[in-house]
Amino acid sequence: MTLSSREKVLALSVGGIVIVLLNLVLLSAFARQNIALRADLDERKTEWSEIQETLAEKDQWAARDAALTAKQPKLANENAAGVELLDLIRVLAKKHGLTPENEVVGVVSKSQWYRSVPVTLDTHSSWPDLIGFLYELQKPDQFIVCEDANIQVDPSDQTKMLGHFKIARWYSP
Repeated sequence: MTLSSREKVLALSVGGIVIVLLNLVLLSAFARQNIALRADLDERKTEWSEIQETLAEKDQWAARDAALTAKQPKLANENAAGVELLDLIRVLAKKHGLTPENEVVGVVSKSQWYRSVPVTLDTHSSWPDLIGFLYELQKPDQFIVCEDANIQVDPSDQTKMLGHFKIARWYSP
């Protein structure tokens, strides 16, 4: 069977169109893959620069770890630690004019990095007194943190603040 010249032109045209469409599909797939690989390369370059930065600061972080290890208190008595923290909170609350209420000493929780001895309490005070109390309570070398805090304006007296706090002292593991 022989093809006429019109059929040959038509067959070549269809073949050419199929080849062009196939090339477009392949080029599109290659372009998407190229974009994905470049994004992955950029991510890995960023990760590598972060690793290099961390390694460059290794001595600084080792010094900080040694300082923390030296200064962070050791938990000698789990039962007495909560009471000691509560006593400290009461002294600071009295000093700053806070009224602590509903004080509860929590159970010691343990993590890989520290032991937490929590105390939960409610407070009633003026805003400046509360700020002074929190500032003095959380000085850097005391390892005392507010693990949870909820502070609201007292609806019965707009000049007073109501606070609900979970305050904890962190001891070394």
